[in-house]
Amino acid sequence: MMNLAPSEEQQGIAAASAEFLAERLPLSWLRELAAVPDGDAVDDATWRRCAGLGWLALGLSEDAGGLGLGLPEEVMLMRELGRGLAPGPFRSSVLGARVAARSGHTALATTISEGGRRVGMRVGELVIDVRPGDLILELDEAGGSLHEAEAVERVRGIDPGTRFGRAVPGTLVARLDDAGLIDRARVLVAAELLGIAEAVRDMSAEYARTRVQFGKAIGSFQAVKHRCADMAVAAYVARAQIFQAALLVEAAAPDAAFHAASAYVLAVKGAKKTTADNIQNHGGIGYTWEHDAHLYLKRALLLEHLLGTSRTAYQAVLAPARHEF
Repeated sequence: MMNLAPSEEQQGIAAASAEFLAERLPLSWLRELAAVPDGDAVDDATWRRCAGLGWLALGLSEDAGGLGLGLPEEVMLMRELGRGLAPGPFRSSVLGARVAARSGHTALATTISEGGRRVGMRVGELVIDVRPGDLILELDEAGGSLHEAEAVERVRGIDPGTRFGRAVPGTLVARLDDAGLIDRARVLVAAELLGIAEAVRDMSAEYARTRVQFGKAIGSFQAVKHRCADMAVAAYVARAQIFQAALLVEAAAPDAAFHAASAYVLAVKGAKKTTADNIQNHGGIGYTWEHDAHLYLKRALLLEHLLGTSRTAYQAVLAPARHEF
């Protein structure tokens, strides 16, 4: 029987990550980033501190300068990054380091994991979190590539914690032909979406307990309590599937692609619905710039489109003729 509960070590990774994010990259930092949209999302000193904590090296082998852990540990980190809406190219640098390591570019993988080189990502016609001199990660169903980033033209986006731009890919630096890479990416993005869903679930539940209307806490009203219950169920279902998918993808199981795509679909749908319901639960104040609710909705919408259209994920869900459970 598979044990999906995080180990003590994995819980420690999550706790340490949450503590660091609260101290160095709090949610309030996103509002400062909104005021300077042309600046870096994360300064070099903070980025290197994050790298020094091993965040970019969890899933790398020790030969490539990593910690020799795996996807379940990366999931615990990404969940906290999603919960805190952390700015910066964490997910793409983690994947980029893997592309470099698995394609034989060990020195580059070490440089990325140590914070010496950042990896942004191509999303359609745009790139996100890419500066001149960074690397650009391009994912496809057959694997992934790393290209040099030359000139980058900044483009304004709705998520203040993400930097958007246009860039023409330069020299090809590394190419990994591994269909399992997209499975890994789906699990990592799903973990971020899970963190978002859990954050807004808790936000709504707290507000429902303390906001009083007509002499009663609004959590006693049927419309509000049902939305909060649906938010809790959505997070619970996604969490179970993500944890299972992480183990199966790490083990290269035959049905890993199905479970990774299922985790991604559940997380996307859950995060979109819960972030919208969170705004609804907060009423008028939930629609204001001053409240944090809209920040979670914007990040969830970005992550929905990060790995291409939903059609490809649904195709992976529908592909197997038979499943063994």
